Amino acid sequence: MSIPSIPSPSRTPSLDVWRWMGTFIGLVLATYPIVAADRLYLDDIWRSMYGEPGWTSNARPLADVVMLALNQGTRVVELAPLPLWLGLTSVATMLVALRQAFVKFNDGHAWLAMALLVLQPFFLQNLSYQFDALPMALAVSCAGLALAAGMRASWGKGVMLSVIGLFASLCFYQAAVSVYFVLLAFHALLSLATYGTLQWRRHVGLLVAGAVTLLGYKLISVWWLAGGYSLSHSQMAPPATLPMHIFDNTLTFWRYAAKTLAGAPWWGLSATALIALTGLILGTLRPAQAKHPLSSPWRLLLMLVILLLLPLGALGIMAVLEDPLWRPRTFIGFGALCAGSLFCAVATCEHYGWRRLGVSMLILVLGGATVIAYAYGNALGSQKAFEESVSRQLVDDLRRIEANGPLVVFGTLPLSSSADNTMHAFPVLKKLMGSYLDNGYWWGYQNLYRLGLPQRYEFNGDQALRDAFANHCTMLEPLLERGWYTLYQWQDATFVSLDPECRQRTSDP
Repeated sequence: MSIPSIPSPSRTPSLDVWRWMGTFIGLVLATYPIVAADRLYLDDIWRSMYGEPGWTSNARPLADVVMLALNQGTRVVELAPLPLWLGLTSVATMLVALRQAFVKFNDGHAWLAMALLVLQPFFLQNLSYQFDALPMALAVSCAGLALAAGMRASWGKGVMLSVIGLFASLCFYQAAVSVYFVLLAFHALLSLATYGTLQWRRHVGLLVAGAVTLLGYKLISVWWLAGGYSLSHSQMAPPATLPMHIFDNTLTFWRYAAKTLAGAPWWGLSATALIALTGLILGTLRPAQAKHPLSSPWRLLLMLVILLLLPLGALGIMAVLEDPLWRPRTFIGFGALCAGSLFCAVATCEHYGWRRLGVSMLILVLGGATVIAYAYGNALGSQKAFEESVSRQLVDDLRRIEANGPLVVFGTLPLSSSADNTMHAFPVLKKLMGSYLDNGYWWGYQNLYRLGLPQRYEFNGDQALRDAFANHCTMLEPLLERGWYTLYQWQDATFVSLDPECRQRTSDP
């Protein structure tokens, strides 16, 4: 008797696996220059020296948990580029999940627009961290996965998964939470433009779940917050001032974005947003798959309300803070706005049969973002080489001088020629990087200690002492002159003058 053969299961990877692999490889290639630059960024300097994590004091306990688990111990060490690459695996997973959540609106190439969640100018600073890149990438991924799970799972399970994902995102990095709310807003807008109504139970349920999660996190986070820096940047503005405070912060951000993204990036994003808005308006007026649509006035009113709230997503929860941290790395919501706008614009083009135009938009926008990433990475590498050469010479000189006590860096080491040229081409990069040897910049001192500066030299940030030196430097005799700096000893302190005017005047006959 013959035994019937059992067909073996297919070993061909699914399309989503191929999509994940392609997305991950694309992200790795797009961020390669940042990895190649290998420049420690701010907190990285401290952690590379002492191995102290310290994220829990910023109300980010999961960042501590993940990094200590990765390091297999209670201290963190330099593992770059492993943290970044692990973060990119989570981002690739999120992008594929978001495709599944938005596929009902477009089953073509529009989902690739979601790469702008991380491949956008303001997030490049996050990717350049050697220690913090993984927690920040996980924060974005958890926020995006929370939205995707909420849209795809059954209502009760979806709400539960969204709460878990959103709370995890907050515990990795608070600023990423705006990704959830911005993408939820775009999902609601696309529902209006496609079906003529919202998925009321799901959209409202996920909105309420997100708000409750935020409130719960705010109440719990007081157990973790410690230190003046964390406490000062976590205080909410007085309730009576909140409406105008939120409006002022939002307006300030968009002025800031228009200035720092001047040129092609700003005009490209503006054109994308205009096409997206046009598509949403046309779709809301005549939904393509309407079965039980709302009346036209209600559809337009809902769309208008959501659109008016969308600009808040660039700042997210920071808009309610009394003293928000104005740093590019905190504006993760801006990437969600860019991603949602590009998705809508490409979907509009493909809906009206302009497929090539949609693909061209993807190539231009994502290609432009990659160009900026490469420019940023190469500028980091150039600046690192320049700074390290000057700093090592400075450390060597200071080691040979029999002095101790306060050390004051006066002035700022300029950017390297290559980095300066890049800053002129892409103004946004001026906000992403600078010189460590800077007047009063604490990280510059830490970098000198990392390179071997003796502990007998103490950091001094006394502005009065700096002002006094500025008024007397023309009358002081230099202790040592080098190409980029001059050393002085005055009032029991050692001064490193990077100010060319001061150095030039002391050199005059």
